[in-house]
Amino acid sequence: MESTLKYFQTLMALSAEQPFVLRAHPLAWDDAAEMDRLVEMAERSGVVAWCFHRLLQQEGLAQELPLLAERMKKRYMAILIDNQQRLRLYHHLKQLFDAHDIPFVLLKGMALAFTVYPDEALRPMGDLDLLVPPKDVLRARDLLLQEGARSSHVPMSDWHELHNAHVRAMVLPPFKYLIEIHSKLYATGSPYLPKERRWQELATEKQGSMGTFPVLREAWLLYHLCTHLYYGYQMGGLRLGWLVDVARVLEQAEDAAALVEETLALHKSARKALVRTLGWVQPLTSTGVQMALEAWRVEFVDFPSLGIFMSAKGEEDLHRLIVLRNLWHTPGLKNKLLGVWYQLFPSAAYMRHYFGEGPWWRRHLKRWGWS
Repeated sequence: MESTLKYFQTLMALSAEQPFVLRAHPLAWDDAAEMDRLVEMAERSGVVAWCFHRLLQQEGLAQELPLLAERMKKRYMAILIDNQQRLRLYHHLKQLFDAHDIPFVLLKGMALAFTVYPDEALRPMGDLDLLVPPKDVLRARDLLLQEGARSSHVPMSDWHELHNAHVRAMVLPPFKYLIEIHSKLYATGSPYLPKERRWQELATEKQGSMGTFPVLREAWLLYHLCTHLYYGYQMGGLRLGWLVDVARVLEQAEDAAALVEETLALHKSARKALVRTLGWVQPLTSTGVQMALEAWRVEFVDFPSLGIFMSAKGEEDLHRLIVLRNLWHTPGLKNKLLGVWYQLFPSAAYMRHYFGEGPWWRRHLKRWGWS
């Protein structure tokens, strides 16, 4: 654990906007095995390409750390090639959705890689997440299915598909990446789901290194990143890269304090999640942004433990509790009852997909671990 903490602290310092002080991090910089371990943690934390960029930014640092620079450069090139393939998928979807008058904005990885970071290889991506107006989400789903997309999973019910944050994830051949079409930022009943806004209040276009992209407006982007990070914390798993994402948005802002004020006003019940996240991000920011965030210092809390950065996000028991909480806060008695019903008795298609053929009662026994 001591070596893990040492590596994490080094990566956090290297990811930050402040100059990296080499003597403060006494690693065996000329030991290939130690550099392999450091780079592996950087990759797992989502910051390997960003750390390579920071090495190059600080004069002479890459030359002082050749083993580290060489290994990080290889990861940077791999992310560059992968993200360029994802860009091809984005252009295909943009052409397809435009032809059917379905507006969308990019969320998370692609939005960040192509409009927030200095170049597209500095932020690795997972799924391709799109947000569309709620009225268009089923039309967008059906359009992809008509184009030959394959569902990567079966939703528990039609009710779940409409009340979850996004419809079923899909893969559209010949592309290999998952596509998630969101109708809202969070599931119905989530404490982080703000009241519905007009599309024009959410969406904008932003110039990036590879063109102009449809994205969330700056305050909404910051809101989504902070609450998503805090949700991960509640689920028991964080990534250092998520903190860097928030720091990058703050660094780009003309007035970081004004941006935070605007973001806090979007959904007042999310204030704790927003401010605590900003406190965790503060050490990664430049002096100017750190000073701008001082106004909220009284609401900051201690930095999360190292263990939460090393664990996988998505603990099953925690997930069930959050689903139940969301159901409790789902508006309307009918919606609550439907949600509970389908949680207990999912669709036949869902049960066949995950628990096989056979009598319905046997599939349910398998689902609850009794067979």
